[in-house]
Amino acid sequence: MQILETEGIDRLTVRGLAGKLGVAATAIYWHVGDKQALLDGLAERVIAQLGDVGVRGRDPVARISSVARSLRATLLQRTELVALVHRQGRTAALFQPARRVLVRELTAAGVGGADAALGVQAVLNLVVGSVLLDRQVERQPTQRQTPEELWSSADVADAPALLEHLSHPIDEEELFDYTLAVVVNAILHP
Repeated sequence: MQILETEGIDRLTVRGLAGKLGVAATAIYWHVGDKQALLDGLAERVIAQLGDVGVRGRDPVARISSVARSLRATLLQRTELVALVHRQGRTAALFQPARRVLVRELTAAGVGGADAALGVQAVLNLVVGSVLLDRQVERQPTQRQTPEELWSSADVADAPALLEHLSHPIDEEELFDYTLAVVVNAILHP
């Protein structure tokens, strides 16, 4: 896990792991198997570790929002581990605990059936989409456009105050919280 988080998945080799552990590579093959078996085992371990989703708050909006924030924080903090799970084809298993918690919270809030199913997917899509966009911009900062590239007075000619606000960079956490509130309220109060 340490190699994955510090050096990345491509730097994890059976020989390198054996060297760090001070054992022969054959010991890894004997106890774990080949690299594929090692990665599969690590993916299962990551799923177990990252699957715990926190729920806080007294009202349904706060509780559902806390699930989304908890999941987002985990995904942002452990990107290499999440990438491993995805690469091993186990992404659905990683999100299953969050799905269960969201279904429980939505049901407790009186949302059921197709609306609950759509609500779960809406929250998960928002979380995953925001993480993917944040990471993409982080990896390639040149993709972030300046306010001048995005907006002109022609876009909002009748609203100079709006242009002023649009011209300032938006904090990703603030944007996520705002969007999450809109989504959760739409789910709970259609």
